[in-house]
Amino acid sequence: MSSRTLYIGDVHGCADELERIVDAFGFVRGKDTLYQTGDIINKGPDMLRALKFIQKNGILTVRGNHEEHLIRMMATDESEWTEKQRARFSRLPLEDWRYILDEVKTWPLWRDTPHALLVHAGLEPGKFRLEDMDPKVILSVRYWNDIPWFEQVNWHKTVVFGHWAKMGFVDRRPGFVGLDSGCVYGKKLTAWCPEEDKFYVVPAAREYSPVKDKAKTAIDAPCMVPGDKLPEAERPKTFTDIKERIASGDIAVADDSPEAKKLRESSPSIAAEWAGY
Repeated sequence: MSSRTLYIGDVHGCADELERIVDAFGFVRGKDTLYQTGDIINKGPDMLRALKFIQKNGILTVRGNHEEHLIRMMATDESEWTEKQRARFSRLPLEDWRYILDEVKTWPLWRDTPHALLVHAGLEPGKFRLEDMDPKVILSVRYWNDIPWFEQVNWHKTVVFGHWAKMGFVDRRPGFVGLDSGCVYGKKLTAWCPEEDKFYVVPAAREYSPVKDKAKTAIDAPCMVPGDKLPEAERPKTFTDIKERIASGDIAVADDSPEAKKLRESSPSIAAEWAGY
């Protein structure tokens, strides 16, 4: 049998499902090549085990927004962490987080592989060189001007991405394969083998992260953005509602550079993501 390639979707600490999908593929070490869309960490039960499985099997991954968040947080004084961030970091000893950090900070934003371009979230519409794209877009884009980014991009090879669990598996437009099928939310882990033109699917053993965490990816899903000064009862409840408040500056996003302002006006979902939501 000739060598094969497998692209695996977002794992989020679902180590059991990661191991099962690699086993289902029949991975042959030294012959086959494994790639992964990023977001190995957070939300799920076994992120350290998942990371060590990635390392042990030489799986080539890219940095996701959750890895980027870890890098930023570990560079910030603990006194500035939010309660949500403190709760997240309490799940593992500090030395384990440092071990994870040392690994994920080496991961690239993209991998130009023989069969596909691999990114975590997507590409910036209107840009034709990866080097010219905003890293925040590559890490966090879903909509661009309220339209899915992949409906506005033409790339010279297949683009494999993750990140968008609410939309789920994407194979509806030629040249784009979205592999985040919501494993951590109790759905499934999905992977794609281009040589076989085949998708491998492993059902999640259970729901590891509550349903409320899924809502943030939808345009009209209930949401709340940290930094909004309104009382909680009066805060906007959908991305549609917050769009005007982002544009007006009523919602304070961490990065206030002109580039970030332009970005969040183009895509409210990115603005909410980078506000820490």
